[in-house]
Amino acid sequence: MLQSMNRAFGGLTPGLPRALWLLQAGVLVDFFGNGLVAPFLVIYLHFGRGIPIALAGPAVALGGITAVASGLVAGAAADRLGPRNTLVAGMLCNAAAYFAYTQVAQPWEAFAVGLLVGVGTGSYGPSSQSLIASIVPAGMRQMAYAQNRVTSVVGLGLGAMLGGVIAARGLPGYLLLLKLDVITFVAFAVVSLLLPAGKVEARAAVQAGYRAVARDAAFMRLLATNIALVTFGIAPMLVLLPAYAKVQAGVGELAIGGIYAANTLTIVTLQLRLARMTRGHSRMRVLRLGALIWVVSWLVSLAAGAWLTGAAAALVLVAAAIAYGVGECLYSAIVLPTAAAMAPEHLRGRYLGGVGLAWQTGFLLGPSLGAAMLSAFPLGLPMMCAAGCLLAAGATSTVERNPAPELRLIPLPAGAS
Repeated sequence: MLQSMNRAFGGLTPGLPRALWLLQAGVLVDFFGNGLVAPFLVIYLHFGRGIPIALAGPAVALGGITAVASGLVAGAAADRLGPRNTLVAGMLCNAAAYFAYTQVAQPWEAFAVGLLVGVGTGSYGPSSQSLIASIVPAGMRQMAYAQNRVTSVVGLGLGAMLGGVIAARGLPGYLLLLKLDVITFVAFAVVSLLLPAGKVEARAAVQAGYRAVARDAAFMRLLATNIALVTFGIAPMLVLLPAYAKVQAGVGELAIGGIYAANTLTIVTLQLRLARMTRGHSRMRVLRLGALIWVVSWLVSLAAGAWLTGAAAALVLVAAAIAYGVGECLYSAIVLPTAAAMAPEHLRGRYLGGVGLAWQTGFLLGPSLGAAMLSAFPLGLPMMCAAGCLLAAGATSTVERNPAPELRLIPLPAGAS
């Protein structure tokens, strides 16, 4: 698998260490499992277990509460215990949580399992991102994070395509998806044990923790902008677009898998190329462009639900997914590399824990607000998301107040002008 990945992407990401490619193999397996389940989790709870959408959406989103806390704990643990060990613990927790999903029959059980899911989910971002930073030289981290995003999206897309086939079987299919997801979490934990622990120097453990992070005004503005982007851009697209397509436009599970496949192909094709093309440009201008593309994507989704049904709606939603994928490439090229550039080395895990907090906060708010809107007025979901992404695009200007060129501009490769 390592050789295949290196041949596929090595021309765009030359020089990345072998340990990074081993991590990517684990990420591919993990996100394949995520792709199997994520697009169909709300559908499983609603159509498979009879839980109303107005409760199913918040039940899935509730994990954001524990994910916020676990992400902060994982950031500190990555600095003190090593990001690899933190990552393994999080994946084993997720395996237990998704097995528990197979036993859900009542709304309160869905809420309880959602809380448990948040513990493992919140730890993934800070631990994996800190692990990448520990095994990749600083000058190569932007491309390493871009490669990691491509790998995760490939896994999500492949999982979603197979998931659509399996989910078409109804409740037995949904339960099989959850069990397969459990296996992928365990597999990722095993692969991670083959990586270096990435433990930082012991003296870093006694430094000023999250108080130092909170005093970084530019970073806090980046986090606020990121919360808006995740709340109105990423989380609803991943969690609620399938339910919107099925409820509002009558799109079937197989077609939903195709929508996510189009998004996957877009990101696989463009992520690394766009990451290279953005070098030397303003970080926040690139991020602003990505947010504006998301506005267009949600407006296209609105048109699909308002005027079309079935196959015609699915085709238009494919176009929306492609546009969203372009914006996601720009988002992924900016947020994590910018946070890593802002972070002192001994606080890197905590800075990335802050990014994880923003991510999980968005996944707490987005599905909760979106599910309520979807239940009351389905067309209000894309309207709300388009408006929120537009506000986030405007908020990027507040992050540009930091005058340091190394933070305002995406660095060029060594020797380039």
